[in-house]
Amino acid sequence: MLLTRRQKRALIGLSEPFLRVLFGAYRLGTLDLGRDLPSSPSRILVVRLDSIGDVLLSEPAIAALRRRFPQARLDVVVGAAGKSILEGHPAIDNLILYEAPWHAAWRGQVVSWRKQLGGLLRILARLRRGRYDLAYELRGDFRDIAFAAASGARARVGNGERGGGFFLTRDVRPPATAHHLEKALAIAAASGACGPVETPRLYLSESDRALAQSLLPLVENAPYVALHLGAGFPSKCLPVGRFATIARELALRGIRPVVVGGPDDAPRLAELRALLDIPLVDLVGRLTVKETAAVLARCSLFIGNDSGPMHLAAAMGTPVVAAFGPSAAEAYHPRGVPYRLIKLDLSCRRHCDFVNCSQGENICMTGIRDEAMVEACLEMLQLRLPSSSKTTA
Repeated sequence: MLLTRRQKRALIGLSEPFLRVLFGAYRLGTLDLGRDLPSSPSRILVVRLDSIGDVLLSEPAIAALRRRFPQARLDVVVGAAGKSILEGHPAIDNLILYEAPWHAAWRGQVVSWRKQLGGLLRILARLRRGRYDLAYELRGDFRDIAFAAASGARARVGNGERGGGFFLTRDVRPPATAHHLEKALAIAAASGACGPVETPRLYLSESDRALAQSLLPLVENAPYVALHLGAGFPSKCLPVGRFATIARELALRGIRPVVVGGPDDAPRLAELRALLDIPLVDLVGRLTVKETAAVLARCSLFIGNDSGPMHLAAAMGTPVVAAFGPSAAEAYHPRGVPYRLIKLDLSCRRHCDFVNCSQGENICMTGIRDEAMVEACLEMLQLRLPSSSKTTA
């Protein structure tokens, strides 16, 4: 049975006193008392174990850490999604791969904790051998903060507003309503890693760009728009019929729909095809994350849900129209590009755990009208069509 958000918070609250005592005893035994952040760390660990969009929103903070500590070894522990974003990043010395089972469980996947224990102990042993002077947890997640503490790093920085602050040497508390990019930057700034609030950057290869050019050759007066049908949770997905209406309306105006996404989006693509009789450029399950980003850079507009590809599009300078359901739009909206967010003002959104819908039918997404999405798309394309250059807001 999946826990609700309230049950998860209650479980954290019950476990915190025990963990506080246990961690206090550990600190006493290792003489880890009263330590402040090192001014010149030689080994830095960044913990970012979650999804594509969240990892991408941490990229400016990682770049700021590299500028602040140019001589330090900077390692980042990530899942496969994070690796697809950060591989080849010039600020990072090593990417350490670990799929955190607690994030899989949060997304509703069945996890055998007994089988996962060995992998957890092995990754922690590897991190402890790294003898990190400083660890940053950039998500503000109780479980990831505990993981950072278990890495053995001598000092730890993070945001304990959702629990785990006692594990941290420096508990940074940006405003609760701040954008997640700004929260990550605030955590980095605790050790002097300050700088401008930048749009996240992706480092693409020439082969990524060449493939995108071959897939989407530019044709005069026939722009492309990208459609992404999925998201990390079913509760964040607009009904496929909305996308069918949008694609049909845009095709009537000579605009070519391009459907992007991973293999998990294939069932939604099949549903879309059954509703349409217009040509689609089908790239679902055919591209890597960075190849997808290169394709999005050649599109005049991204249309989708609150998802990783939405943030990819923004990073590539492509304007966005996105449907937002349970997510907090003020914390996760695209950065650096014009955008329109379509959402319903429902009180239950503020308490949603993304998995257990109190309404039983994800009304925050199913209640969004076709007309609202189509109007937003046409408005954004009107801004884009007179010029081929990308604008930034």
